Amino acid sequence: MRVLIATMLVAASSAAIAEPHLIYLPSAEAGVDHDAIVQALDKQGFEVTTLANAGENRLAYAKRIAKEVRALMAQGVPADDISVVGAGTSSAVAALTSARVGDRHVNYVLLGQCDPILKAEYNFRMSGRVLGIHDDGDSASLSCRSLWIGSPKVSDRQEIVLDTGFGATLFHEPRAQWVQPLVEWSNGGRVNVGEGARVTQVDEPAPKNTR
Repeated sequence: MRVLIATMLVAASSAAIAEPHLIYLPSAEAGVDHDAIVQALDKQGFEVTTLANAGENRLAYAKRIAKEVRALMAQGVPADDISVVGAGTSSAVAALTSARVGDRHVNYVLLGQCDPILKAEYNFRMSGRVLGIHDDGDSASLSCRSLWIGSPKVSDRQEIVLDTGFGATLFHEPRAQWVQPLVEWSNGGRVNVGEGARVTQVDEPAPKNTR
C-alpha cells in the first residue's frame, strides 16, 4: 500500500510539472473580473496561480514573485513552461520580476500600463521572452519597448498595440483580443492577434539570442 501511495504521489507530481504554469498578477483597478480571467486561462490548459499584492511595495512584490518562479524551476518545471502575466497596475511588477529571475526562457506578458519612468526609477534589465500588449485608446498605457531595451537576457520580445475600442478597460475581462496572443506567447509560439482585432502596431520578435 505504501508503494502504491508513493507511486500515485509521484504521478500526481509529474502531471503538475507537465502542465504549463501561469502566475497571474492581478490589477488593482476597479471593475476587473479576475475570476472570469482566471477561469479563461485555466481552460487554456494552464496551472494558474493568482498572486495579488499583499500590501508590499513594487520591488518587494517582484521579489516574492521571483521566489515563486525559482521554486517552480527547483521542482523541475522547465523555465519555458512558466509564464508571469502582469495586468494593469501589476504590469510593472512583472517587468521587475523578470529582472530578478534573470532566466532567458521564462515567459512574461505585460498587459497595459508600461511606463518608461519605471526603468529610470529602478535601473533594471529584463530577461526572458517578453510580450507587451496595450490598447491604442488607453492614454495610461505606453510602449513596453523602453523596458527591455539594453537587456541582453531578453531572448524574444514583441509588442502589440490593439485598436479594440475598449481603451483602458480592455483587460478587465478575458477578451479574445488579448487572451489569444497571451496563450500563444506563453506556449512559445508566434503571436496571432486573431480575427476582428484591429492592430495599430506590431513590433516583431527579435532574432533568438544564443549568447
